[in-house]
Amino acid sequence: MLIVLGLFSSCEKDNLDYAPNASFSGEIRDLETGELLPQDILEGSKIYFIELGWNNPPVQSMVFKNDGTFRNDLMFAGDYKIILNKGNYVPLDTLLYQMKPGANTQLFEVVPYVRIKDADIKFRDGKVIAKFKMQQNSNNPIKAISLFAHPDISVGYRIQTASVTYELNTNAQDSEYEITMDISNYSQIKTGNSYYFRIGALSSAAEAKYNYSPAINVDL
Repeated sequence: MLIVLGLFSSCEKDNLDYAPNASFSGEIRDLETGELLPQDILEGSKIYFIELGWNNPPVQSMVFKNDGTFRNDLMFAGDYKIILNKGNYVPLDTLLYQMKPGANTQLFEVVPYVRIKDADIKFRDGKVIAKFKMQQNSNNPIKAISLFAHPDISVGYRIQTASVTYELNTNAQDSEYEITMDISNYSQIKTGNSYYFRIGALSSAAEAKYNYSPAINVDL
């Protein structure tokens, strides 16, 4: 009898009753331009979420993909507090979100710390020259500007074969900026090949991450 009762008890508490029953996906876009906000492929901006209704619930996190999208298929339906900070955008207010069983989608519209405009990257006389303008969208000065190179389109601060960084520590000016990369200084960059180049600008805001232009493929 004890064995039979044990079997009935185990059937009533099937582990499948506690399996994830929701997915959470969406995008992070520039509020002004509507464009996806590119991220570093490693250690990019994150979404922090806390499931409400529990004592001392843990803070969980999810990283935005390189293209500014996100997806998590292992969520539980319930009420959540969602926090967006420590990214390449001006932090948003905390969002209360009701996660429903099944598919859930969310569009985050944000203001990037720095908006890189009119990006132009060309190869000439053994040098890659990047020209661009910047729009600063916070009171935090721009710490640095960079040009990154890599064979893959995911090029950025974390994925690079070569880079040039200029320290600024000043507010953006209404003028054109220029970064020059002399490829003769980099053994991993070879003429006759094509590479992706991306301009990055880093705000001095606490824990800010790089804002990027689109990656541009250049034949050397």
